[in-house]
Amino acid sequence: MNITISGLPCSGKSSIANYLAEKYGFKKINAGQIFREEAEKRNLTLNELSDLCKKDFSIDRALDAKIADLGKKYKGQKVIFDSRMAWNFVPQSFKIFITLDEDEMTKRLIMSDRKETEKGQTPEQARKNLMDRWTSENYRYKTLYGVCNLERHHFDYVTSTKDKTIEEISEEIYNEYIKFEKGSSKHE
Repeated sequence: MNITISGLPCSGKSSIANYLAEKYGFKKINAGQIFREEAEKRNLTLNELSDLCKKDFSIDRALDAKIADLGKKYKGQKVIFDSRMAWNFVPQSFKIFITLDEDEMTKRLIMSDRKETEKGQTPEQARKNLMDRWTSENYRYKTLYGVCNLERHHFDYVTSTKDKTIEEISEEIYNEYIKFEKGSSKHE
C-alpha cells in the first residue's frame, strides 16, 4: 500500500520518506522536487513560482496531475509520496500529516542545505518567506480543490517531529502503517 506524507514546511517529511524508503524498500516520489524542478525550468525562486501559480492554476493542475497519475500507476505498491497534497490525489494510501511549531520550522530552514535563495536570511526573513509560501500553497489548495491541507480528518495518522529523531518518528510511522494495513489502527 502507498504512503502519503504531508505536513508543515521543514517538518521532516522528506527525511522521513527517505528513511522509510531506504529501510523498508519503498519507492519514493517527491512532489517538492517536481515543484523545484519546475521553478528552475522557469528560472524562478520557489516563492516566485508559488506567486505565479496563484495567477495561473494550470501549473498546479499539471504538476498535481503527475502525482495523481503516479498514484494510479503505483496503486497498491510500496511507494511513498512526499507531497503536501498526495493524500488528495492518491486516495488509497496511508495518509500521514507531520506537525511542527513555527520557531522550529524557521530554525530548520535556516540550518538546511536548501538553495541559496533560502539560506543566509535573517530568522525574520526566513520565517516570513516560509509562511508566505505556506499561505500561498494553502490558498491554492482551497481554490483549486476545495480542501484545507491542515484539517486532521483528512489523515490517518498525525504526529509531530519536535524532539524526536528521524529514526524514532519513522519507526513510529512504520508501526502505525503496519497496523493500518492490517485494519487495526486507531488514529487521532
